[in-house]
Amino acid sequence: MMKYYVIFAIYLLSISTWANSNSDFGIEMVALNNGETRHIKFNRVTGEAWWSKNTVWQRIEDPNSIPKSAYEFRVVSTGLNWRTIRLDTITGEAWKNSEGTWVKFTNR
Repeated sequence: MMKYYVIFAIYLLSISTWANSNSDFGIEMVALNNGETRHIKFNRVTGEAWWSKNTVWQRIEDPNSIPKSAYEFRVVSTGLNWRTIRLDTITGEAWKNSEGTWVKFTNR
């Protein structure tokens, strides 16, 4: 009987792991030097992102529409501030969050 419980537990764990790794949404959190945190929620398919200082999500605005793709996000603390970079892993295009708006990196 114990064997069935173990198999069932492994099955449930594998389902939850698969669901989390294939989710369209992700979340990051960074700690600032003053003890505060910033939270960044993002959609890996649409590239949309939101940030929160407390419990209210504020959208990071896109001045131009972007296509559905496969986006990655990196968030770092820089002391009392934080930075977010969005990368389109298919085209290589990248943007940085600048005061709540995505600013596209350009090539020389």
